[in-house]
Amino acid sequence: MSQGWDRRRVGGTVLRGLLTVVFLVAAGMKFAAVPFEVEGFARFGYPLWFMYVIGALQLLGAVLLWTRGCVALGAGLLAVLMIGAVGSHLLAADPILMPLPAFVLLILLSGVVYARRSELLPSGTDTEMRQA
Repeated sequence: MSQGWDRRRVGGTVLRGLLTVVFLVAAGMKFAAVPFEVEGFARFGYPLWFMYVIGALQLLGAVLLWTRGCVALGAGLLAVLMIGAVGSHLLAADPILMPLPAFVLLILLSGVVYARRSELLPSGTDTEMRQA
């Protein structure tokens, strides 16, 4: 009997890889104080130190995406950051296309959280969910 590829597992790994690259680049841009990032945070009315906090949280989330038992936590953290990004763009009255990348990332991250939701539940609850 041939095992073949587990498409869900491979797909999940590829998605986590892409999300990791996106958030490592985003965090790096914040730590490097790229003018685009500095201007964006100023436009939103946030202090400069907040940009570094967001960068650190993005870095933490990217690391958690590869930490056994913490994938859902990392994706959830990054999803919360994306909610903040979408809200910031909307409150700043940016054109509707500006929050779109953050919204797409929010949807992808929500999918990862859902797929790994068993990591967020107490040990016995996972068995109960499968039986229901």
